[in-house]
Amino acid sequence: MEKEVSCINSKIIIEYIRKTNPEYLSLILGDLDPDLDNIADPIAFLTDTNNWISTAVIVKMFDRVKSISHDDSVPYEIGKFAIENAHLGYIQKIFVKAFWSSKKALKFAQKINDKFNRNKRVELVEIKRNTATVRLHWEKDMKPSKDLCLYNQAIYAYLHTIWGGRPLDIHEKYCFFEGSPYCEYHLKWTKKSWIYEYLSRFFTSRSMLKDIIADQEKNKEIIERKYAEINQLNLKLNRKIKQLMAVQDTGKAILSLLDLKYVLSAIMNILSNVCQISRAVIMLVSEGGESLEYLHGTGLNGNIPDEIKNYHIPMTRVSNILARVANTGISEYIPDVNSSNLQQKNIILSYGKPASVYVAPLITRSKVIGVIATDSTGENGVSEETRETLDIFTPQIAIAIENAKLYTKLQERMKELTESHALLSRAEKFSFLGNLAARLAHEIKNPMTAIGTFMQMLPQKYGDDEFRNDFYKIVMEETNRVNNLITELLDLVKEKEPCFEFNDIHDLINKMILLVSPQSKAKDIKIISRFHPDIGQVWIDSEKMKQVILNLISNALDFTPNGGIIEVTTSIGPGKGGKKLINIEVKDNGVGIPQSMIEKVFEPFFTTKHKSNIHNGTGLGLFIAYQNMQLHNGTIVAKSDPDKKGTTFLLTLPVYLSSNQISKDNIQ
Repeated sequence: MEKEVSCINSKIIIEYIRKTNPEYLSLILGDLDPDLDNIADPIAFLTDTNNWISTAVIVKMFDRVKSISHDDSVPYEIGKFAIENAHLGYIQKIFVKAFWSSKKALKFAQKINDKFNRNKRVELVEIKRNTATVRLHWEKDMKPSKDLCLYNQAIYAYLHTIWGGRPLDIHEKYCFFEGSPYCEYHLKWTKKSWIYEYLSRFFTSRSMLKDIIADQEKNKEIIERKYAEINQLNLKLNRKIKQLMAVQDTGKAILSLLDLKYVLSAIMNILSNVCQISRAVIMLVSEGGESLEYLHGTGLNGNIPDEIKNYHIPMTRVSNILARVANTGISEYIPDVNSSNLQQKNIILSYGKPASVYVAPLITRSKVIGVIATDSTGENGVSEETRETLDIFTPQIAIAIENAKLYTKLQERMKELTESHALLSRAEKFSFLGNLAARLAHEIKNPMTAIGTFMQMLPQKYGDDEFRNDFYKIVMEETNRVNNLITELLDLVKEKEPCFEFNDIHDLINKMILLVSPQSKAKDIKIISRFHPDIGQVWIDSEKMKQVILNLISNALDFTPNGGIIEVTTSIGPGKGGKKLINIEVKDNGVGIPQSMIEKVFEPFFTTKHKSNIHNGTGLGLFIAYQNMQLHNGTIVAKSDPDKKGTTFLLTLPVYLSSNQISKDNIQ
């Protein structure tokens, strides 16, 4: 709303209506301006001479007064009423009276005008001893009306009465609202002798002094009352500031907690210290949304009865204040429980015996998740201050509880995931070993058959030294080989907690190559290993690392065609912060992996193996390998170019030197 007209003018209109048609006052004030409609007490605003409003508001008020009185000249009567009843206000009245005559006042017409409005400019065209010509230049953009012209004519006509004279004769020669560029008034007043004018100045000054003293005495009580009110408001404001600071600090505290037990404890401390609440109960909407269930409570001498803890309230029971607040999301206050329609046999009421009850909803993300109820056993009830502070806190309480619940669910899911991961790891391992066992059985059966045949022939050829020596070597080699295969297979099956130690990574890789030798021989695939000579003992969990290497080599065997080549290479490369990394590459010359799938190969249950007796997988092997590499603070990356054939898996491990390891410049 623009500030163009002093509320002295709106005050005059309101007091005129109060005197002539008080029953129509509400009709004058409604729907004047959106800014005024939002004010709690528009009459107080419009009668405060320190406030300003727009020209449009005054124009509306004059229109409504004319409509009520059925008199188009009523704006003139209101102007006359203003002067006759001295409704100019304290400062304005003294200001105008100080000019002590119409002639003197007209010379300062623009200054007087500025005290009342800014919607026009006043021009004093001519002034003589008892006549004057005044022009009012209206601001078109402010959209004034003819009513303002009539109102000003009355002001000019009766202004002379302030100094004890008679009303002036006024004639409007030109009117802005009838097509002229301005309103022009011709004023005439009765001539006074110079003695009268001299005495008028003297008595006007004395009259001003009396008015000032009278007004000061009159306003003394108002000033004292206003001071007391302001002082009380300041005290209340200071309390509010302290409360809000406490809300902010404690709100941050509870929002930083995730364990529900500690969250609830912190909430109850807040209710006690900040909200001055000694008894409260929190109830949450059940998972299915059918009822309210007890979550936590305080009071009743620190002992919440089992009947309250097991209390369930159906959400459909809107006669219950707790269920009703949970449904509406609107707080409710019962100042006198005994005279209310609350069920006195209710479990909470029968145990607590409160005199008053206040229930507030717990809302987060526009959803009511529960309610918090507090009460008072005193006759003063739950104070307004306590209720307001609790209303400020409830959103933070709701968020804190919701976060804690989500955290609890997350912990449960993480525990389930950990257990599932262990089961999946075991399942993947046994799935692979099941396929491997079939090939191992064939590989073990052949040497055992040969050994058995040799044992049968041994009695007849025992005396043949060449036969005995050659087959002795063959039997020992095959026996050791079978024994090694079985040992590695059994080691792989064992479930152990993570156990890190320094171990020979090259020896570990060789053992895994040996373990898959039945598969490689069956497909006539050559596995070539190229090991960096400076890589010695590596800090690893041997069992986990065996699982990773075995999975990668086995996958390579599955996708490498008969007669193909698999390369296993180790090297030393740069890492972050100048540190070195150990690189392990497993490369095949198979069909490769499409680029659209390369980012998904480490996701659980994702597999590129087609379903057959030879190529099958659960999609967990690379996922487990990825988890195991994370356990080693390492990485695993897949690279593939289907156009060039083949896939490469790159493992990186941080370098940790053992106490007996030789420090090499290219590792350090």
